[in-house]
Amino acid sequence: MPEPENNQISAGILQPELLLISGQETAAAFGCDQDWYPEHWQRQAGCGPCTAATVLYYLSRSRLHLDHLYSASSHSQEDFTSFMGEIWHYVTPGRMGVNEASILADGVYRYAAQHQVSLHASVYEILNRQQRDGNFAEFVTFIRQGLMQDSPVAFLNLSNGSLNNLDSWHWVAITELQTGQDSDLLATIADSGERKVINLSEWYRSSWLGGAAVWFSVDSESSPAANPGRG
Repeated sequence: MPEPENNQISAGILQPELLLISGQETAAAFGCDQDWYPEHWQRQAGCGPCTAATVLYYLSRSRLHLDHLYSASSHSQEDFTSFMGEIWHYVTPGRMGVNEASILADGVYRYAAQHQVSLHASVYEILNRQQRDGNFAEFVTFIRQGLMQDSPVAFLNLSNGSLNNLDSWHWVAITELQTGQDSDLLATIADSGERKVINLSEWYRSSWLGGAAVWFSVDSESSPAANPGRG
């Protein structure tokens, strides 16, 4: 989806260019692509560990003291794929994939702990359409706070509603929020190695099953005001 003109950016990670991953014969990817996994099941169910890898990659590149969170030797697609394989062992899809925020949050926490880094996960659950309280502003505030901490926000979308540029039962990384010309809130995402823009307001209105959002901070950077998530 092309980015509409005259949008107003309300929040975003500070250095989105750090998410670029060098391709072998193609243009650089924006975040990783689960299709890089070598096995069929990994390619089918790998959006969770792929998104976790993208988030960890950004944290490692944007904070010098966390550079060891990225274990590969270069920023090439080949080496990043090896990193994705390592993250798979921590954020491991079950029969239903990574269908709960806690699976991703706990896996990232354990991976970071293995590298002597203590991360704090903030989690926000979005209920299904029948149970949803309609408090879209609270959801947006949660995402904005993660981005203002310079952390990509992992977003679980269990059903895409009326959006035709977002797969259902799928994790992506939100890197920016902006207000469109029609006042709907748009989100820039890293999805399948591409930079896309989705209508987050329309998703919230139309998604039947809801989903979740997760962002991470280093414990020393955390504060009660910055981490109001529930879940």
